[in-house]
Amino acid sequence: MKQKTHYSEALAYLRDYCLHHGRAMHFSHGDIFEAEGVAARLFGYIESGSFHYLVRNYEGGESTVETVAAGDLVGCYPYCLDGDAAPVTIRADKSCTVYVVDGADLNEHYRQSQAAERMGRDYMAYRLEQVKSRILARYQQKGGIRVTDF
Repeated sequence: MKQKTHYSEALAYLRDYCLHHGRAMHFSHGDIFEAEGVAARLFGYIESGSFHYLVRNYEGGESTVETVAAGDLVGCYPYCLDGDAAPVTIRADKSCTVYVVDGADLNEHYRQSQAAERMGRDYMAYRLEQVKSRILARYQQKGGIRVTDF
């Protein structure tokens, strides 16, 4: 139970950080928040709308691996902290308003505060739990996963 509390604290902390330090940006349906293979640099809190996280599949098309909506955080975390290449494309599914911060600024904030850095680690643990849950659910649903499923 204690671990879940850390997750909710980290989510609230990052949401508040985006609301207080971010700039409101509008994304229309189909606009790209981050592009696969390009340096990730944005992180934000979704006030309205939704985004799809997309990857190229083995057939050359795109597959949705996650959808986030109003009240969620969006970005290629932790890739945006150092400007590493985004592993996914994040595309607006609906018209969106997002409070966006620069990942490098967030990373600098972590360097200046141990408490903030802990929140960043807790958020990363939360994201890993989400990924693990999706992989397990897919495995249980299909009775197995082929390498080509990702």
